[in-house]
Amino acid sequence: MKRAFYAGLLAILLVPGIAAAEPPRKTGAKISPEEASKIALERVPGNVTDVTRERKRGKEVYVVEIQTPDEGEKDVLVDIKTGRILGTE
Repeated sequence: MKRAFYAGLLAILLVPGIAAAEPPRKTGAKISPEEASKIALERVPGNVTDVTRERKRGKEVYVVEIQTPDEGEKDVLVDIKTGRILGTE
């Protein structure tokens, strides 16, 4: 009985990919930073200089920094779950 247990355990450890598999991420994000950039550029034209994930106005958002030709740098807040623009700063 012990022999079968140890053989099964050894087989599990030796199967490629099982031990090295990446655990599922629990980020709650429905949209990617790239999608957030595209959404933000529809509201504020310019060049995206940075995308960070922060908590603003009580929600998890991507803060998309955009360098505009006329107004300097603008931050567009994009809701991570819905992709909706929550505002600009």
